Amino acid sequence: MTFNTENIQKKMEGFAGQLTCILPQAKLRFCEQHIFCKNLYITDIGYYPNAADHERERKKGCAQYILIYCTKGRGWYILNNKRYEIKPNDFFIIPAGAAHHYGAHEKDPWSIYWLHFAGNDAAFYYQLLTKAQGGTPTSAGVSTSRQLIFYDIIQHLELMNNTDNIVYSCSCVHAYLSSFQNTQIKRSTNENDIIQQCIHFMKQNLDKPLRLDDISVAVGLSSSHLSSLFKKQAKSSPIHLFTTLKIQKACQMLMDNAHNIKTISYSLGYDDQYHFSRVFKKIMGISPKHFKNK
Repeated sequence: MTFNTENIQKKMEGFAGQLTCILPQAKLRFCEQHIFCKNLYITDIGYYPNAADHERERKKGCAQYILIYCTKGRGWYILNNKRYEIKPNDFFIIPAGAAHHYGAHEKDPWSIYWLHFAGNDAAFYYQLLTKAQGGTPTSAGVSTSRQLIFYDIIQHLELMNNTDNIVYSCSCVHAYLSSFQNTQIKRSTNENDIIQQCIHFMKQNLDKPLRLDDISVAVGLSSSHLSSLFKKQAKSSPIHLFTTLKIQKACQMLMDNAHNIKTISYSLGYDDQYHFSRVFKKIMGISPKHFKNK
């Protein structure tokens, strides 16, 4: 008698050290109706380490969106009749209702964090995280906070009989999904290093009336190149960011009764108290005096 060993080897779950949590139907109905949870909630969540022979196919798709994040090893998935290869720090999202097929690499099986999510905002997060890539995988920067959020979610969901835990976990899903967004802060590139250098230099010189030339000299770039870099990455000019950092510092000082508006303005490089007040109001929407009294 012969056996189809290919089918025997396929595993949908059952991996040493795995973590899984699946919400029962009653809890899903709670999420669907709760004023906060219904916008974004978890239906299933888990972690499969060294998932040898892992493979899953859903010819009719899934009712939820599925995010799979690979931290080790390799894998693959098929979506819209196209096959994609996955390497460490790649993630992909399968849209709700889409037929798909995915699995671990035969010789270098992946370790994956996965999440099924639904709700009114689910489509928004899918578009946010995949708009530039379409169905292709996206690289995510390594993030300690992302891992901490994941374990925080799953530990609370383990006590799902307490509905407060479910509400809390749903609030964390927003942060978890957002951690995959390729924002300027998370990019690990030379351009980002320059911007971080600028921010550090600015924070060390909040007491000075820095000009664009001063900042560009500090990081060894021309003023035009630096301005172009900021416009591209930070969506702001260097001087506007510097002014914003000054005003944020002013807010902190205004909450301390030991400082008055005049001394704050001088300590932040403004010789004219009234000019400082105009700048503060332009950014914060209220005057320094109103802010302090409030």
